[in-house]
Amino acid sequence: MPDERPQARERIIDAAGKAPRGVALLRVSLVLLLWALLAGVVVGAGCLATLKVADLLQAVVWDGLARALPQPAAAVAPALLCTLGGVLVGVATSRAGFSLDTLDVVVGKCRNEGGYRVGSWPWALALFALPIAFGGAVGPEAGVSGFTAALGTMAMHGMRRSGVAAVRDASHPLAAAWRALSPAAGDEGRRYTRRPRILLWSMAAVGFVLGALGISRLFGPGAGLPRFEGINYLGLDASAPWALLALPLGWALTRLAGLADGLAKRACGRMGAVSRAVLCGVALGLAAVALPGVLFSGQSGTRELLGAWQGMGAGLLLATCMAKLALTQLCVEAGWVGGEFFPLIFCGVAAGYAVAAITGSDPMLSVALSTGALVGAATGKWLLATCVLALCFPPASLPVVALATMLGTRARGRRHG
Repeated sequence: MPDERPQARERIIDAAGKAPRGVALLRVSLVLLLWALLAGVVVGAGCLATLKVADLLQAVVWDGLARALPQPAAAVAPALLCTLGGVLVGVATSRAGFSLDTLDVVVGKCRNEGGYRVGSWPWALALFALPIAFGGAVGPEAGVSGFTAALGTMAMHGMRRSGVAAVRDASHPLAAAWRALSPAAGDEGRRYTRRPRILLWSMAAVGFVLGALGISRLFGPGAGLPRFEGINYLGLDASAPWALLALPLGWALTRLAGLADGLAKRACGRMGAVSRAVLCGVALGLAAVALPGVLFSGQSGTRELLGAWQGMGAGLLLATCMAKLALTQLCVEAGWVGGEFFPLIFCGVAAGYAVAAITGSDPMLSVALSTGALVGAATGKWLLATCVLALCFPPASLPVVALATMLGTRARGRRHG
């Protein structure tokens, strides 16, 4: 029996060719916008649901297991739980055969390969949740970025299979739209305007917000980053210039993080997945017995600093942020893979409060300078750093934050130049 698919494809092409151009473009626009909206909803709901599960696991471990420990084991609960977490992370990494990619790696793969894929979703979710649940000094953005990129790639492939695969006419508006939107578009696709791409990403962003809001309505809002008060420029006194010490302190902490990264690479380079993950758990747990602030991403810890920094003292603040920076690098190298943005923000805030405690300078000015300098120097991208820090700094403080991130980025460039 002859294959009827070529004839069906020809009928589709003929029908598309007979349709008025305006109608065809409207139809294509609606299909693409619907795809983008649905993809955004799925990604937004999936990301927030993943964070909810991780928060639930964290509560089970630290509010359940830690409190159930008898004395004297309860006094060293962080050491016991982090060591257990190291065992679980190491076994999961060994069984999975891969580690999560960091944010930079995810972005690089999307740029170079035109998309991103997750090898095994169950193992990837486990590798994402375990470090967060057992107190790893890492943020969620590494796993969330990979999941987002993978779901977005799947949606784009689905769009291509549903549309362009059935339309072989290069002049058809859907084929043209796909060539313009595809990350791997050839030279021919570059002549199409970027406006459809911007419109689709905007629609996907709307879907992301709707999906995240839907999960929040169902399971309650998640804990976000804290919002600091704005800098009171008119209320600054003679001690304000001392806040400028926060800039070199932020740069110095970035240098410390770089040194810690090198040491972590050498320590973990010849070790297996289980042994290096356990080493990280032991180091993290022992440090947390003396400095509880080194645990977790720093998202909730930053909020706690708002009301507790004056009672902690500059020495404790500096010791906590230095230890956390070092342990974040160890976590990433040892398989406790996560993001660095949240720990960097926590450490920058702690350093700013330490400067304020030592010099008596305005705390909000010191925090804005130290956090901007640290995050800018660590990432090397002042605009990205400023946009992320806008989540916790109000508009009144953003000029200082942006200046600090630019100076931090320039300091990083001179160091690596």
